[in-house]
Amino acid sequence: MTSNEDSITSDDESSTDPADAFGALSDPLRVDILRALGDYHHETEFEKTIGFADLRRRVGTEDPGRFRYHLTQLRGNFVEKVNDGYRLTFAGAKIVAAILMGTYTHSITKDPTELDSDCFVCDDPAVATYENGNCVVSCANDHPLFSWQVPPTAAADATLPEIVDVAGLLARQGMERTLDGYCPECYHSIESEVTTEPTESPVFRAQCESCGARLIGPVGYCLLVDPRVAAFYRRHGRNLHEYYIWDLPFIQDEDRYTLIEETPARLEIDVSVADETLTAVVDETGHVVDYRPAR
Repeated sequence: MTSNEDSITSDDESSTDPADAFGALSDPLRVDILRALGDYHHETEFEKTIGFADLRRRVGTEDPGRFRYHLTQLRGNFVEKVNDGYRLTFAGAKIVAAILMGTYTHSITKDPTELDSDCFVCDDPAVATYENGNCVVSCANDHPLFSWQVPPTAAADATLPEIVDVAGLLARQGMERTLDGYCPECYHSIESEVTTEPTESPVFRAQCESCGARLIGPVGYCLLVDPRVAAFYRRHGRNLHEYYIWDLPFIQDEDRYTLIEETPARLEIDVSVADETLTAVVDETGHVVDYRPAR
């Protein structure tokens, strides 16, 4: 007589159609299994596995046959068997995190709120909104100032100014990962570029070929995570990260950009604090390649 766990077939290591993979999550019991595995990993170490019987007790299913069937549907994509126990796969851990964050289930909307900031186009107050995971800052004249996605868990009990602060942090982290060559969403390799169309201001662009995530903004975004620029601000007793991103002069003021080469693109960006200016030289990929001494 074989045990319940031994009677489950081996994991399928081949790729699975996305519709089939997510179809495996259609039953509430399977979601409960993933949650239970997630809770177990939080209580112990991720590398540790849990046995069939212990996992069934955590989920609270009395019928071992029914439990075995639904666990089988999760095997391969979201759950793997290692030696005598079970644990989440990378995809399974991401699904559990998305469930806990409310990514697929929570819809949160915040009333528009004025920020302690003005639109750099028309000087009207900057207004923040949050809906369906999107934090957007604009003004009454609909001039776009900033936008980034923030998980519902970070927004549920936060004020809109606090949500904007989280969005700014995530934007800086996303910019840093992008310049390091990794997609901020899926960590696939990503390439960035600076476009300098004659009729437009220089723009920083990057799009992931794997998940489709995009990052588009003023070229000054490249300086948000530059250590020399951060040190320049600190030398004047200021913290670069305490500013709203759109309030930074090297983000909003196109007159601080000087195109010095068209192909490949290369431009200078003036960063001024008090009466001193540091000039950063940015190449066609958005990386700072040189500095002009502060003046």
